Amino acid sequence: MTLQPTTPDALLARVQRSPQLLLILDAGLEPELEAIVRKLDHRIWHAWVYSHTEYASQHRDGPLLIQARSDSPLLQAFMQPWVRLHWGGLLLSAQSFNTVLEHLRSQRHALLPDGTQPLLRLHEPRALRGMVRDMDSLELDTLLGPVDHWYWCEWNEGQGDWYGVGHSMPGRGQAANGPLRLSATHLHSLQAQQTQYRNMQFVRRLLASGIAALDGIDEATMLTYVQKHTEDAFSRGFENNEDMLGFLDVYFRYHDQLFEKQSALASIMGDLKTPAWRRLLRAHALMKGITA
Repeated sequence: MTLQPTTPDALLARVQRSPQLLLILDAGLEPELEAIVRKLDHRIWHAWVYSHTEYASQHRDGPLLIQARSDSPLLQAFMQPWVRLHWGGLLLSAQSFNTVLEHLRSQRHALLPDGTQPLLRLHEPRALRGMVRDMDSLELDTLLGPVDHWYWCEWNEGQGDWYGVGHSMPGRGQAANGPLRLSATHLHSLQAQQTQYRNMQFVRRLLASGIAALDGIDEATMLTYVQKHTEDAFSRGFENNEDMLGFLDVYFRYHDQLFEKQSALASIMGDLKTPAWRRLLRAHALMKGITA
């Protein structure tokens, strides 16, 4: 298994033993990122990954690679307030800053099975788990190159799950000289992980919404319910995330009324000619009138 769950404490212990701490952060999510970083630690060395590439004119909208020390306040910021923002990941490497930088620049694109080369956002912590989940050791070593360990946190509805991947031969990885090849299997895993992330978001929102029928249900059980009923929602025309969550809320909040004989609520929710958002408004208006 190449993907390893971890904890903040375990990560801090490893960082203390590492010869070099690197952060890769997404300035596309924070226009003032460079100023924020410098204010926290003026000792850092940094470079823009997309500078000296075809994206040079927009390089400040892309990832920033930062070299810092283990005692830097940047580490504390990354592991606490910043994880909620999905800004990026933490890298450990025994090789030079420039070697890691050139590796990341080389892998700014992915090579897909159809020959296209879209931009590859390796610094996106909500996508990385899906990308690496089905990689074998050689594929993962190619992705990591001179990076010995890569860590990130998936923040989802107030909870953070930490993960890491490591090179099979730390200190001996080679920088890439071209885009990362992704197979159909990798793309399928990436899509599956994104769906799982969305479903867990639904789970946590529903469990926190005060629906009486969900009292005492744990996340794992709720996830199985959500996985089943999101498919039902999609088949009924609730296709985007907001409408799908709205369907789930109605389903669990008014389950008994939804399945009673000649249910007016079921008639509203099953009216495929009416847009999903309008059906949700009508459903809540109906139930509000009944319970008023």
